[in-house]
Amino acid sequence: MDVCEQIRLDISEEVERLMGDRLILAEDVQKVIHHAETTGKKLVDPATGRSLAYYRPKAVTYWVEYSRNGEGYQVHTAYSHRMVMKSSGSTREWVKSGSVSTWHCSQCQAPLEVQTVRLQYMQSIFPINLPACSQCGFILIDEELATGKVAEAEQALEDK
Repeated sequence: MDVCEQIRLDISEEVERLMGDRLILAEDVQKVIHHAETTGKKLVDPATGRSLAYYRPKAVTYWVEYSRNGEGYQVHTAYSHRMVMKSSGSTREWVKSGSVSTWHCSQCQAPLEVQTVRLQYMQSIFPINLPACSQCGFILIDEELATGKVAEAEQALEDK
């Protein structure tokens, strides 16, 4: 049995329906959680104790919001997008807005700040203001943005 397959998930019917509508498999969620928990690359909301992480195995980036639940993980939501988050590791060129997110970078222990970052899809690169870690460059694309404007932009570029 694969290490990821051993991760126990607690998924409500509502979240299971949402995942089905978004074509996200339980295996995708397990891979995100495994990646986050083994690398430490995740966000944490100190108020709720929830984690938010992503994993991009191929052309799709999967995001999962989850929390520890006994020996497994409670999945609160899952979403995906195909945009590539452009972070060179150097955040000096990013323009910061001064606005701080409730999410904190788990590795840097710092709150995310809204700043101008770059997203890429196909051959197009977009500057956009998103929460990101100023120290390591972790960029957050939240659920509303991923399932709304990002999905619309992806579709528009594909229709060109």
